[in-house]
Amino acid sequence: MSERARNLASVAAIFVMAGLLGTLVLTYSPEQDRLESIATRIMCPICQGESIANSPAEMAQDMKDLIAERIAEGATDQEIIDELLASYSGALLLDPPTSGSTLPLWLAPLGALALGVVVILWWKRHPGTDPPPVEEPQGRSKLRMALGTLVVVGSFVGIVLLAVSFFQNPENPNAGLAALDAEDLADISNDTMEAVIAANLDNPQINGMRLALAERYFEAGDYRAAFPHYFAVASSPQATDDEVAAALIRLGWMAWDGNRELESAVGLFDQALAMDPSSSTAKYFKGLVLW
Repeated sequence: MSERARNLASVAAIFVMAGLLGTLVLTYSPEQDRLESIATRIMCPICQGESIANSPAEMAQDMKDLIAERIAEGATDQEIIDELLASYSGALLLDPPTSGSTLPLWLAPLGALALGVVVILWWKRHPGTDPPPVEEPQGRSKLRMALGTLVVVGSFVGIVLLAVSFFQNPENPNAGLAALDAEDLADISNDTMEAVIAANLDNPQINGMRLALAERYFEAGDYRAAFPHYFAVASSPQATDDEVAAALIRLGWMAWDGNRELESAVGLFDQALAMDPSSSTAKYFKGLVLW
């Protein structure tokens, strides 16, 4: 087979791949993926950091059945999520909604076609020749064929990856939080915890995660990042006494260690001790400040 024939075959492969992906787009049914997308964004109320999509619990199945019913009734994703969070105590939003777009998937086949046109125009300006019947192909021809193969393979892989990432979450291709399935917070990154907290500001159960994240910042010496979380917990009327006391202790130490505000620090320690008189941490920090 001549080099030109092989090149044209490569271009034909690009068109076939683009056509297959276009068929997938046109025949795609979003209902099941909408259910999965919503289910992966809701934490099971009785599980350990697990979404209802992955939970075998009966409550999780009931919640998924409710999602399916609301989808069939024409409710939007946000309406369904709001109903779940309001109806099931302990349910948290694992994946805060972000602005996504389906446009890249629809443009992928056109991009592949455009790439094929560019390659054809380039080959017209650099026509290949049939190799001599006895001599081996020239090194430049081999290089050209290798590059053409890489273009075909790279285009196909890019299109497939884009399609896979889209079909996993058609309304939010940038979602990474939907895969949250950790048994404890030690396996969750700071950025993920920040996103979960931002999506659940009014949920009283988020105070525990706030304290865990603030503690990470505190231990790293990043008082600027820790302060708003400790302050939010200390100011929350829905926080438990233990949570408020823990936040007050840390705020007191940061007031002293960061700004040498003795009166503020002691006042915060005293507030913590008033809520938990047996707190050895509050007594220890207060002793250090007054030493």
